[in-house]
Amino acid sequence: MIKYFKDKTFKMAVSATIAIIIANAMNLHFSVTAGIIAILSVQDTKKEALKVAGRRVIATTIAILLSFVLYIILGNNPVIFGIFLVIFIPITKYLKIEDGLVVGAVLSTHLLTSSNINLYWILNEETLTVIGISIAMVFNLYTESLEDIFEIKKEEIEESYRRILSDMSVTLITRTVPIYEQKLFINTEKLINESKVIAKNINDNYILKSNYYYINYINMRTMQLDTIRRMKKHFLRFNMTYEQTVILSRFTKDVAKEIYENNDCINLINKLDSLRKTYQAMELPKTREEFENRALLFQFLNDLEEFLIIKKEFIESN
Repeated sequence: MIKYFKDKTFKMAVSATIAIIIANAMNLHFSVTAGIIAILSVQDTKKEALKVAGRRVIATTIAILLSFVLYIILGNNPVIFGIFLVIFIPITKYLKIEDGLVVGAVLSTHLLTSSNINLYWILNEETLTVIGISIAMVFNLYTESLEDIFEIKKEEIEESYRRILSDMSVTLITRTVPIYEQKLFINTEKLINESKVIAKNINDNYILKSNYYYINYINMRTMQLDTIRRMKKHFLRFNMTYEQTVILSRFTKDVAKEIYENNDCINLINKLDSLRKTYQAMELPKTREEFENRALLFQFLNDLEEFLIIKKEFIESN
């Protein structure tokens, strides 16, 4: 049964029904409006629901009071309702409370159709608003476990990085690119974009505090993907295989094997420093072509180092 409370459609339907029942039990006029407000107040995350509720309460209060004053002084007819909208809409935009624009306009029409406008209507409309928002907030407390979904996406991203770097280690030697490479990059970028949305929603489900770990994690993987793209560009210019290339290929393979969430990459960075010293001790290039290829290999090594440092800094800051 609990799983149904996490479904947005179910939450909308049940919260609207309960809101209408409560409004009817209190003998409120236009009780169906409480159900409509409940539907509009059901959100994807707790933090967004709270923000929307606050903006909607302010907007509807302004709408009710403004309608009351205008209809009492000028009369309740369609022309005055138009004047109400001319005043009310700019106010919601200025105060950034557009979430309450439609609800406020609907509540105003209740007064517009009333033959006896008095203070009772202010209480009636405010009560409808509070009932609808309150019932929706109760259901907003039950949200899907986005952390579990994020974990699945995270593992898929890490597996994609392993495949990409493993393929790179082979390409360094063979100078051939897998036919599925472009599709792999596209799918990886798609996974990252989807995970960004989930990470933001996870953070927005914390009302009294923030949890930026998931956002920071996906930002880290995004920066690493940018680095991988730079590394990939070097392949377009490689045209010879040297001893240094073979060594770098093996190291790239090692990096691929070590891609997982909690690895701080310290050992790999130390190994990379040793590799750089080994390169420096090797015999100098004999030809211009060998020199250019050696320079590209060093640039590839530098980018690989940046890839590892990005992960190390993430671990240190979280």
